[in-house]
Amino acid sequence: MRDAPFFDEMVVKGHRPLLAIVVEIDEIFHHCSKAFLRSQLWDAETWDPEGLVPRRAVIAQLCERPEEPIEEIDAYYEVANYSKGLYA
Repeated sequence: MRDAPFFDEMVVKGHRPLLAIVVEIDEIFHHCSKAFLRSQLWDAETWDPEGLVPRRAVIAQLCERPEEPIEEIDAYYEVANYSKGLYA
């Protein structure tokens, strides 16, 4: 969706979104909250670092730029620079 009345409610630091995805839910299966706690899903120490896909790999594939040097992709999306410039 490229424009909708609710975009005005989504402005962050003066920037209105250009694009949004609307998700319609047909059915929800509510789960026991204790199961989420037991799963340790939110505990980063339980994650397998070998199972994580580097951001640069996803970006290279999505942008169809696999030939771009990994160092350039890393530099562009460096957490400090990206978070500071996101709403600049």
